[in-house]
Amino acid sequence: MKKLVALFLCIAMLLSITLAGAETSYETVLNPLAGGDLKMTLANLDLDGTLQPGMYEGQKIVVAVSSDNFQYSMKEFADLFHELTGGEVEVQSNPDDLFTKVQLALSTGGLYDVVCMPIAYIHSYAYSGYIADLTSLIDQYAAPGFDMNDFIPGLFNTYANYANMLVALPYKPDTQMFFYRKDLFEDEAIQAQFKAMYGMDLVVPTTNEEFLRTAQFFTKSINPDSPVDYGFSTMMSKGNSRFSWFNRIGEYGGSELNDDFSLGFTDGSGLKALEFMNELQKCAPADWLSFDWDTANTFFCQGNAAMMEQWPYLGTLVEAETSVVKGKVGAAVCPGESPTLGGWALGITADSPNQEMAFKFIEMCTSKDGECMKIRYSMDPCRTSNYSRDVVKDFSDKYEAMMENLAVATQLADTDIPYGSAEIGDAEEIAIQAMLSGELTPEEAINQMTEQVGAIVEDAKGDM
Repeated sequence: MKKLVALFLCIAMLLSITLAGAETSYETVLNPLAGGDLKMTLANLDLDGTLQPGMYEGQKIVVAVSSDNFQYSMKEFADLFHELTGGEVEVQSNPDDLFTKVQLALSTGGLYDVVCMPIAYIHSYAYSGYIADLTSLIDQYAAPGFDMNDFIPGLFNTYANYANMLVALPYKPDTQMFFYRKDLFEDEAIQAQFKAMYGMDLVVPTTNEEFLRTAQFFTKSINPDSPVDYGFSTMMSKGNSRFSWFNRIGEYGGSELNDDFSLGFTDGSGLKALEFMNELQKCAPADWLSFDWDTANTFFCQGNAAMMEQWPYLGTLVEAETSVVKGKVGAAVCPGESPTLGGWALGITADSPNQEMAFKFIEMCTSKDGECMKIRYSMDPCRTSNYSRDVVKDFSDKYEAMMENLAVATQLADTDIPYGSAEIGDAEEIAIQAMLSGELTPEEAINQMTEQVGAIVEDAKGDM
């Protein structure tokens, strides 16, 4: 990861910015990992001329972000905004315990003007009155080309709308995706072997049943003739394992929570999903419970597994010059067609004294051209029109699959209930980890989860 960050910073230093009055010309490299061969010139970062030289001279806003790519992409926007308007944008990175720090800062007030957070946390802050309703700011200050309808509809409705307010603008779309070794799936000899073993064609799996069968076929301990050691791999360290469970629940008719905040996994769907994970881990590396973001991605890029579920940026990493599977990976909808929905958004604090400047800043970050500045930082577009740009389409063939996953993703990575997200996630992770390590049976794990998550939800509902 540190090498990637250094590469991004080097590329950023090579970017050219030309400012002449209200006109901007900004050249950005979409994919530095593949040698920087895809470039775009962005000409409307001044938002139809509504960002003018010196208009915010002497004014300052503070933006709270996470670390790494969030920090670097936001810093680039901050520098450009200063060049365009004279306004100072201070980017405060919070690499550890982002959510607790921001929540404390918002409750005391006066520290931040803009927050970049996962959507469930933005909604919690909005519930407490810490986040401004953007409706009037859009009416007063948005550029003529703002085009709110250009945001991906389902994604915008989930991220931005909450409690009859418009609380945020989408910044980073996220959904679990299914990545597979297309060179293996398209190999005629491998296809013939699969047909001989199962009496059916080898296809990209769309159901949980197909998924497990295909994972078993590509696992050498089950099928000694498999061309790879493992049929499947993914992040399974504490904090990540519930996503695999979420990806399964939907096909079995369940969800984490129902619309009335009752538990949606106690109808047998949660147990079936856990039992599936228990079987699937026989097709995965023995140490996958230690696989975090970097470890899991490196393992797959080294060619050790046939399939993987991961967030979209894996589609960029597999095409890096150092990747063993460069040019060999396809993307599709997660089997079961109920992938986990993540995502980050930008909100403005209700007590910010500079809400106009804060809005113009987040408008630039989420504008049609602004979105293209952040692609190289793994911040994919949230606007439909950007997926029609030829150079963006050329950047990654994962985008079609990403849009398909976004269209069917409904289960949020973080529970959308005020101030219960982190505690619920911990309870789910503890139960799943205990089951996968053999400390609990699937039945014991689901019972523990039901008791603990149910208690947390009841407490949260009592405060609503």
